[in-house]
Amino acid sequence: MAMALRVASPALTAYEAMAATYDEFTAGYDHDLWLGRIVALARAHGLRGVRALDVGCGTGKSAEPLLHMGFEVTACDVAPSMAAIATRRLGRAADVRVADMRDLPEVLAGFDLVTCLDDAVNYLTDLDDLRAAFGSVRRVLDRAGLYIFDVNTVHAYATAFDDDFIVDRGDVVFCWSAKTEPEHRGRSDGPHVAQLDAFVALPQGGWSRETSLHRQRHFSDAVIRAALRDAGLRCLDVLGQSPGVTLSRPPDELSHTKRLYVAGRA
Repeated sequence: MAMALRVASPALTAYEAMAATYDEFTAGYDHDLWLGRIVALARAHGLRGVRALDVGCGTGKSAEPLLHMGFEVTACDVAPSMAAIATRRLGRAADVRVADMRDLPEVLAGFDLVTCLDDAVNYLTDLDDLRAAFGSVRRVLDRAGLYIFDVNTVHAYATAFDDDFIVDRGDVVFCWSAKTEPEHRGRSDGPHVAQLDAFVALPQGGWSRETSLHRQRHFSDAVIRAALRDAGLRCLDVLGQSPGVTLSRPPDELSHTKRLYVAGRA
């Protein structure tokens, strides 16, 4: 029986609010390059099967390249509005579901590859939730399956996340404003908060405003590895990621923007 979740995921409220403008906000992301390098990494670690699950799929931009590479794709997101857009994008080629990564449906099982990208794991602001998410992935992984996910580094929070900036797409203008308390900025294993306001030009003139609040937590490498062990997973590899999907070893908290993990069942 599925376990009842006590607290709604911070990702649910954040991405329900920004679903309509998410694709505009991430227009510069090269998902084909990103997923291509992740699949190459998975194959270097022995990936052989073609059943893939994309957890936290958003609007389907991270799942679509997997389809193009010949995978049988299932995708899920905690936000129904995001999953609805992913369904339209992927059509009947993929099985798209609404699901929380902490409690993936029991009918899902036997995946050769599970991906969870673009700092989705950082929205798990409680250690019990982190362990639950990793345990949920373990249940759906094939015995020889691989789990690949990323988390933000201290550098990512010290720069873009905990900064104020504007992205002007013409008909949509995004204003990102940091809300993290000063004592938590630049610290490991701490909370980070930012507000995103999307101003959308209306046909009749004027602008509409959509506001989403993004609550995340930085996780140190030691915390991630301990949570993986507690969930019955083992860390096989960890790389640092820089803008432009540049992957390198070893990861550096103070220069890379993400740590990319490869894990499998213990």
